[in-house]
Amino acid sequence: MYIWKPDYSGFLYFEMKKIVFLLLISNSLLGQNLVPNPDFEQFSICPNDINELSYCSLWSSYCKTPDYFNTCSPNSYISPPSCYFGFQYPHSGNAFAGFYTYGTWINNDRELIGTQLTSSLLIGQKYFFSFYINNGGIYPTTVASNKVGVRFSTVPYSYNNPAPINNTAHFYCNDIITDTVKWTLIRGSFIADSVYNYIIIGNFFDDNNTDTLNLEPTNNVFAYYFIDDVCVSTDSLYCENWVGVNEQSVKKEEITIYPNPAYNNVSVSSKNGKNIKHIVITDLTGRQVYGNNYGTGSIETEMNILFLQPGNYFVTITTSENIHTEKLVIVK
Repeated sequence: MYIWKPDYSGFLYFEMKKIVFLLLISNSLLGQNLVPNPDFEQFSICPNDINELSYCSLWSSYCKTPDYFNTCSPNSYISPPSCYFGFQYPHSGNAFAGFYTYGTWINNDRELIGTQLTSSLLIGQKYFFSFYINNGGIYPTTVASNKVGVRFSTVPYSYNNPAPINNTAHFYCNDIITDTVKWTLIRGSFIADSVYNYIIIGNFFDDNNTDTLNLEPTNNVFAYYFIDDVCVSTDSLYCENWVGVNEQSVKKEEITIYPNPAYNNVSVSSKNGKNIKHIVITDLTGRQVYGNNYGTGSIETEMNILFLQPGNYFVTITTSENIHTEKLVIVK
């Protein structure tokens, strides 16, 4: 007698392919940054002045007039590392954005930046986010603040329809970020409670709920931060290790200043073997506070800076071939 037995081989093969396909999609989503243009490298027009974040592709103002800095700019104060509000190389690539988080001239004055995510967040899903910030430090940006954070939104905002400053954020950093030399990593996580489509970054807390530190007490100053390499992902390790899809090596500096921050003595050395001919130190207002010629020069020299007050300074070193400007922080 013939007994018919169903052949499941084709069905099993199809199911296996479907499972593999779903796994591939799942893995692909895990290793995905939901922030478009996360390192601010893509642009429509090279910026030529402050308040031109709209030239950075897919990013825009969600409150007031944030800024865009790119080495392509013909304006030396918009082209890193020398910028209006600080001396800083990009954390990766050639560009970064900037915004202020506190001002002394108008109550609750803030700048916020934002963009639409590449896909909506799923309710109940845990998301990880990170970005790097750096305090400006050049007058009038001589204030540092806390509460730099992230808010996700279901609707976009703009210059004419700013996001509210209402003391709520999905995450904020309670530390006052004062570092003007190194980039500081800000990171956190949250479980989505709505189908959010937009990310906003800045300080969402009013003056009464924001702590500040005035690094050089003067009037009409504000807290300002550069930002680079923003990440949102369901994969914590992805955001942990991500430093920009178009990551480029930060410019290797030919001059080393050590220690930095410094207290009483600073060593300046030339990595490429070019003799140091002249050194000038200026404060944040551009006033020269130290200068020395070294004749034929040497590849290393030491300066006593005990007479200088604590604060941020610029050191301009002239070698036998080039002129270099580096940031120096003096502490007591």
